[in-house]
Amino acid sequence: MTPESLIADFAPFVDIGENAPKVTDQKGKILVRFTRDSRDLKIEIDTTSGQLKVHVGRGAGKAFASTGHLLASEQFANLRRWADIQRESLSEAIEKRMLPINGRTHDGASVASVPEIDRLLGTSQRKPDAAEVLLVDGPAGIGKTSLIARLAFERATAYKQTPTPLILHIKSRGRVLSNLDDLMAFSLQSIRATVTYDQVPVLVRHGLIIAAIDGFDELGDPNGYDTAWAQLSELISFVRGRGTLILAGRDTFISRARLLKDVNSLREETDIVNCLTLDAPTAEQAREWLLGHGWTNDTLESPSISALFDDDSFARRPVFLKLLAEQVKPKDIKKEKESFLTPFLLRSIITREASLFGKTVQAVLPKEGIESYLTEFMLEVAREMADMQAESLDGATLSWVAEAALGDGIAADIVGLIKNRATVIALLVNDERPGYKAFVHSQIHNYYLSRVAVEAIARGDIPKFIRRNIIGADFLSTFIDVIAEYSAAGSELVSRFLGKAQNLAQTYPHLDRGSRNIGALLLASVHNVQAADKAYFAGFQVDEAVIRGTAGPATLNEIVISQVDCRQADLSALEFEKSSIITLIADDASRFPKSFPIPRILVDGVGTQITDAQEIVDWLALRGRADDAPASGVVPQRVKAHRVYGLLGRACRMRRYWLREGDDDVHAEKVLKDQNWPVLSKVLLANDFLRVEKRDASGSSSPFFHIRHTERLLAESPSDEKVAKFFADLEMAIGP
Repeated sequence: MTPESLIADFAPFVDIGENAPKVTDQKGKILVRFTRDSRDLKIEIDTTSGQLKVHVGRGAGKAFASTGHLLASEQFANLRRWADIQRESLSEAIEKRMLPINGRTHDGASVASVPEIDRLLGTSQRKPDAAEVLLVDGPAGIGKTSLIARLAFERATAYKQTPTPLILHIKSRGRVLSNLDDLMAFSLQSIRATVTYDQVPVLVRHGLIIAAIDGFDELGDPNGYDTAWAQLSELISFVRGRGTLILAGRDTFISRARLLKDVNSLREETDIVNCLTLDAPTAEQAREWLLGHGWTNDTLESPSISALFDDDSFARRPVFLKLLAEQVKPKDIKKEKESFLTPFLLRSIITREASLFGKTVQAVLPKEGIESYLTEFMLEVAREMADMQAESLDGATLSWVAEAALGDGIAADIVGLIKNRATVIALLVNDERPGYKAFVHSQIHNYYLSRVAVEAIARGDIPKFIRRNIIGADFLSTFIDVIAEYSAAGSELVSRFLGKAQNLAQTYPHLDRGSRNIGALLLASVHNVQAADKAYFAGFQVDEAVIRGTAGPATLNEIVISQVDCRQADLSALEFEKSSIITLIADDASRFPKSFPIPRILVDGVGTQITDAQEIVDWLALRGRADDAPASGVVPQRVKAHRVYGLLGRACRMRRYWLREGDDDVHAEKVLKDQNWPVLSKVLLANDFLRVEKRDASGSSSPFFHIRHTERLLAESPSDEKVAKFFADLEMAIGP
């Protein structure tokens, strides 16, 4: 306990404009004097016991067992009041029946409940000057934010009986290059805490609260995340002692190894750094969740629905499970076979919401018209939020957007009814700020925003959010599915988008982020490129790119990419010229052309960061970059040289739930009409990698195909006996 540490502890609690705390040493006691709430405080600290006595003015002293007890008291942070307010503010938002948790720690332990995760915090074996960090990573929609909110709620609820550090949930809220202090201030304001942002690190250091930074990856700068690392490093240095932090973000960005490497203030030998990776709920967890929401075993076992729970189905992510349980009837899924889950769910919700507008509105606007209006309203809300760099809109703005989306020609009293109903649609929920509304999840926002981007650029318009915002991986992953949805329907919109975007990426002036973001959208679209598009991407830089599926033929000339995630993607058809990549994220299912640039850093499928140039060259060579690469040991060379192997790759990378003969999906038709499909489908079916269902659709009986366990097939793991048998059978089936 030094004068410097005491000044650091109490300085943030001094009244504005008053002098810093004065520390003196008198006869075995340390005295600290300062002004708080317009009253003079004198704190006596016994250097032997560490106990404190606080005098307000000339009044009698009040004893406290430690500095931490004093800071938690009503005179300072008033954590009892904090807990009460936090419990009340979260009680409505917290699910009474929590979505299932399926997590694993960095040392392989399974985690399936909030109490298990709670026990990962506050390790008793830490050293006196150590820091503790819990990483929570996983893809979008996996439940990171809900988990932190639940932890905060449980601790606030139990605080009076068993006080444990409360959790300050610090959200990025969609801002660009946010300052951590600003986010802390907003989070404190949302729970009406009397604490200020500069007092938070002090409370963390004394083990009174835990700072949970949600969306940590969004704090970074686009070329290296130096801003995020620097802010975090400074915070960790300050909170050493009893301080604990939670960091939540995308699994492609933060990892335990990278944190220890890039945060200068972390000490691997003394600090405690745990990692919790959240995966999609298991098939059994998903079924139990839906059974608890009125679904039946018969429904869940039907082929059309059980396919949603395969290993590689993102229908099992919590955000979609919640929508399935609350907004979709099982019979709706049985009735149709949708290739893309998100638009199907959203159309179902829009249809349901349109029926709630009442007869007065339906007399003026038919149900189909209301559905079209609601879709347009969602698109405009998404664009307005993005243009404002916000995750929510106030009631007045929402009302204005609702009226603008409606257009002219409708009586004022009907307009009022429509506006009132539209602003309470199920896809919008109450935000933390009173009177504000947000999308039920960021993925839903990204879906509508992706549609805005495709349609606007196709007509030559560059929205403000593309010119000004930093477009990241979560948005790009959703954009990939949206443009695939347009392309599957044979829409000319995709060709127009590609043509306009290629021109804009090269000619747009470098005054803002426009060309970088358009370049990222182009790279996210390569799986829809056709030979007729004559795609030529040239002369732009991209901060963060995501590529999925099987890329069409395109040339990339003088392209600079800071980071590209191409897990599960086949880039073999791309031709790279004078291009460079700084960081590549890839896995065993990734495939590369011989012209692929050698990146400086490679992050493989299990999160290992490779920086040795020769190791990177060897790794890429095994995945297509070299002609003489050895066989994987699973795929026979004869299969790899056969056209059926390429067909398998295209089919597995299509990101479709169902393929149907005679469908309007032009990409699915190319697979199902390929001359090798009968052989491939027969072997897939025999090895339980294909589900076939025949049912009436669009007036005719037609088979639906669902390829199962696509990630396993693409990974070609030598230890996967079932995959090895499949490829052996395929070799026999294709003949000599």
